[in-house]
Amino acid sequence: MSLWPRIYAERRRVLLPLIIAAVVNAAILLLAVVPLGRSVAAAETAAETAALNLATARQAERQARNAEASRQRADTELQRFYSEVLPDGFAVAARATSRWLQQAARDAGVTYLGSNFSWEEVRETSLSRAYSTVNLRGRYQDIREFLHAVETASEFLVVERVDLAQPSSPASTGALDVAVIVSTFFVTEPPPQ
Repeated sequence: MSLWPRIYAERRRVLLPLIIAAVVNAAILLLAVVPLGRSVAAAETAAETAALNLATARQAERQARNAEASRQRADTELQRFYSEVLPDGFAVAARATSRWLQQAARDAGVTYLGSNFSWEEVRETSLSRAYSTVNLRGRYQDIREFLHAVETASEFLVVERVDLAQPSSPASTGALDVAVIVSTFFVTEPPPQ
C-alpha cells in the first residue's frame, strides 16, 4: 500500500470530517461568498454613482435657485426702473427733452438755437421714445460741459448723436454749431377701452 492510502485508512475518522468540511467550505465560498462579494462591489459602485448623482442634483438645484433669485431681482429692478427712473408719461418726457435741455444749455453757457421734438412707439414693447434734435452754438469746452450735464442728469436721457460743424457766419470765431439728438423713454399708456 502506498503512503496516502495508508494514511487515509489509518486516520479515516479524523480525515473524513476534515475533507467534508473542506468541500463544504469550498462550496460555500464558490456559491455564497464570491457572489456576495460581487454584489457588494456592485452596491459600492452604485452608491458612488448615487452620491455623484446627488451632488450633481444639488448643484443643479443651487443653480436653479440662483437663477430664480436672479430673475426675481431682475424683475424687481425692471419694475423699479419703469416706476422710478423712466419719465411718468408723455408730458414728463416732453418736458425733459425740451425745457430741461434748454436750461442745461443756458447753465453750460451754450446758445440754444432751437429744437425739433418728436416721439414714436418702440416696436414690440410697451415703451415709447421721445426725442429732440437740439441745435446749439458755443465754445468746445461749453459744449462738453452741456453734454456732461445731459449724461449725468437725474432724468433718464440718452445722447444718441452729436454732429459738430463750424458756423457759416464769420462773426462767430471759435464757436461751433452742434446738433444733438437726445432721447428718453416712457411707458406708453394703454389706449382707453
